[in-house]
Amino acid sequence: MSKGAVGLTAGYWPENVYRYLATPGISLDEGLVTRASKRRGDEPALIGYDAVLTYKQLAVEMELIMKALLSYTEGKSARLGIAVRDPLQLVKLIFGALRARWSLFITKPSVSASERAAQISRFNAEFLITDDPDLKSAMASPGTAKIIEFQDLQGKGTGVSGPKGRQDLQAPAIALVMDNGSFVYHSHKSLLAGAVSWSSFLPLTAEDRMLAIEPLGTWEGLYSLLPVLFRGGSCLMADLSEPDRLAEAVRSHRPIYTILPRLEARKLYGSECRSVVQAFRESLRGLFVSVNGPFTAIGRRRLRNLLQKPALLTYGSAEAGPVLSSHPTWYLDAAVGIPLTNVDVWPLNPADGNPLEVPWETIEYAEIGVKSPMTAIGYETQEEQEKHVKGGWLRSWIVATMDPNGLFYLMSRVED
Repeated sequence: MSKGAVGLTAGYWPENVYRYLATPGISLDEGLVTRASKRRGDEPALIGYDAVLTYKQLAVEMELIMKALLSYTEGKSARLGIAVRDPLQLVKLIFGALRARWSLFITKPSVSASERAAQISRFNAEFLITDDPDLKSAMASPGTAKIIEFQDLQGKGTGVSGPKGRQDLQAPAIALVMDNGSFVYHSHKSLLAGAVSWSSFLPLTAEDRMLAIEPLGTWEGLYSLLPVLFRGGSCLMADLSEPDRLAEAVRSHRPIYTILPRLEARKLYGSECRSVVQAFRESLRGLFVSVNGPFTAIGRRRLRNLLQKPALLTYGSAEAGPVLSSHPTWYLDAAVGIPLTNVDVWPLNPADGNPLEVPWETIEYAEIGVKSPMTAIGYETQEEQEKHVKGGWLRSWIVATMDPNGLFYLMSRVED
């Protein structure tokens, strides 16, 4: 495959960053929690406003929750919906469910209770763990998921053993909601590949700390958490709903990066977020802003001036995770960036999504096609699968152009 297939006609690639890197053939829970608990057991994995959880503690909690969940199904796998606000409890549940080889869907708190209930039903969840009374009421109709309280898991499952047999790392593990409202499914393998890719691209080390502000039911939230855990670092779990508390935590724990969607990043201009902006200035090396379409260089410069730190852009989606991104050492204001580690991009015909026969350097513009081990492994329907994947390339529905340096510029969205 030519360099044009991957956007690598550039004479520059970030120093000490791998273009391709193998993904370990292990489960997500093994790669992010179990391994680190043996190497860095007493180091913090998760930091909340009121508590810190070390890798060793997280590994223990993960095993306990796994056994408790399996006690409800006699050791069999199941589909689980999760709607829990406490971020540390949420991460424990996610890894416990993954350890049990369950499939899960994490709801977004900003979505109404009725819509979340509909999503959980459409996901065919057999169980729901939630602390939201409105969601419980919305799920009250017959035939819906069995509701479990988080505290009901405590002390349950004593004597239950973990799953037996070889694990299918390509089986659906976590469902995310795409922009059109449909589900897309990621596996242990695709999520671990994403952790490898993002943590290599920045790059992150065991000494680094990330900040997760976005809900873990979004790709931005997951990619704020998973990559730093893969490297044995730690993650500060927070949100923008309590700006002063967030600012205090950022000053205390000094995370270096976070990812915010463009609409969320706009909140930083509000007077209520002044303390957060000041804390970001003192701590962050840069803020990654996710975009799903064209943007203005003026807006990017305005954000950079506000934070007095680099405003780094990332184009990504629920289907693919991050695809193109600014690198802290290599970016232009008008460009979204370069392909991430392990991500190939190829020009598609915007009219039908089929791959073109010529590479990026020979054309003016095309739709971005994506191929990487990070892309989703399944869709809600076969029709969705055929719509999104053409000739082995994932459609982005974004038209872009590439300059001689290998930087990509987003031009327009393709009408669905």
